Amino acid sequence: MNPIVLKCNGPSLECIGTVRLTPEAEKVVRRLREKTNLPIRQIVSEIIIQAESLIDIENGEED
Repeated sequence: MNPIVLKCNGPSLECIGTVRLTPEAEKVVRRLREKTNLPIRQIVSEIIIQAESLIDIENGEED
């Protein structure tokens, strides 16, 4: 599995919507912000974009 890469340079991305994080997810994002000095919205956006191909969708219905 490839790591998610956070690039620490470039312009900040515009905010489109609001997402509420769980307390545990917020702690992770804040630690990443401290390490990278990137805006939280950019960190979360990059994680979502880079992780899409790693996500398996399971249908809740049994055959």
